[in-house]
Amino acid sequence: MTFSRRRFLGAGAVAGVASAFPRPASAAQGKPVGKPNILLISTDQWHHNAFGFRGNSNLSTPHSDRIAAQGVEFTKSYSADPVCAPARTSWLTGRMPNEHGVIGNMDRMIDSIPDMGQWFGRHGYETVHVGKWHTPGRDPRRSFEKYCGTYPAGQYCDHPVADSAQSYLLNRRSDKPFLLHVSLMNPHDICQIGCLRPGNGNPLPEEIELPPLPENFSARPLEPGMLRWKVRSSFRRMASREWTEADWQLYNWIYYRYCETVDASIGRVLDALEASGEADNTLIVYTSDHGEGLGSHGLYWKAFMYEESARVPFIMAFPGRIPEGTKNQDIFVSGVDLMPTFCDVAGIPRPEGLCGENVLAQFESGTRTREALVTSASFGGRMVVDDRYKSIRYKGDKVKQLFDLQNDPGETKNLAAEIPDIIARHEEILTEFESGLTPHSPEVRWTG
Repeated sequence: MTFSRRRFLGAGAVAGVASAFPRPASAAQGKPVGKPNILLISTDQWHHNAFGFRGNSNLSTPHSDRIAAQGVEFTKSYSADPVCAPARTSWLTGRMPNEHGVIGNMDRMIDSIPDMGQWFGRHGYETVHVGKWHTPGRDPRRSFEKYCGTYPAGQYCDHPVADSAQSYLLNRRSDKPFLLHVSLMNPHDICQIGCLRPGNGNPLPEEIELPPLPENFSARPLEPGMLRWKVRSSFRRMASREWTEADWQLYNWIYYRYCETVDASIGRVLDALEASGEADNTLIVYTSDHGEGLGSHGLYWKAFMYEESARVPFIMAFPGRIPEGTKNQDIFVSGVDLMPTFCDVAGIPRPEGLCGENVLAQFESGTRTREALVTSASFGGRMVVDDRYKSIRYKGDKVKQLFDLQNDPGETKNLAAEIPDIIARHEEILTEFESGLTPHSPEVRWTG
């Protein structure tokens, strides 16, 4: 099996997607500035360090780098739950998975909870979603005024999705401000490779310069049984048991190529925004639903709470309000923060019951509202992270994990038995956070 960069960068198109929106004469140019527009650009399964601006020489991401150069990167950003549907539903609702009901990819969202498209549509915004949806039980056509779906493989659909967003931005007539979610698929296509043996035992092409294995590739700290049984022993990961180190390196090389393809799609959207005349009045947020293991701890894909899976990029740009090219290493950010942040920026009320915080307000005031962050994961997992330590536990599992992220960023040594007072403090934080949630049924209230 051989791969070339051209194969990935030359991804095909789905006929008709780019013309999903009409193309009348644009009314955007010269439109009076009113409420700000909101542009959410999301990717799927993006490792938090897979950017050129972060010094990663294994790939080139000029357009993601553009967003970072225009605004602020928040380094303490985590998925609300590192699986596609739970994380995405938390974006749309500002609620945790045990509140909105999407605990796994096949669960259905609670009907009574409003989503972002519905809420902003009720409050004077033109709402548009293009690309991946993946919020089970919620019809996007009843949530967003304009909706254009996607084929479930990024190499075929991401460029057409970007073209659809481009068409909307350049040809829209409405005087309303817009809420536009451009939901791109890659680098999620790496999941297709994860079911195979990447190199298939064959010699690799000499022109491929493989990335090195992560430093914590061999790290196996004491793990909860749920992580060992449900993640490491998953039938979908059985192929990796036969992988050589070269297979792992090739997996990572392919992953970076998928990142580059979707980065090109991001560039199309940014170019269209600038050409539309709306850029100066638009808040841009770039994020991903979850990360990617890339071999750290001998794991790939997602659904676990090591940093590689749980951390996600979060970049925010807003001309005149956010200084260009800045980095924030203080504020904790979660996927549930999108809804309250967007509502406050738009000057509209928040829906009841949100558990998130306004990220922009914290950045502008220089005062954070959280001293620690709580997230969840499949199979009853919870994570608490503070300025130094991160704890992980699963419901009913006696094994807990505690990592010193300051001195052990690769999470190689489980300190839970050595520092019980930190575990106890994190349990208090978790209990307090959970007490403020509204689970959709008593059965899903997490009690440790």
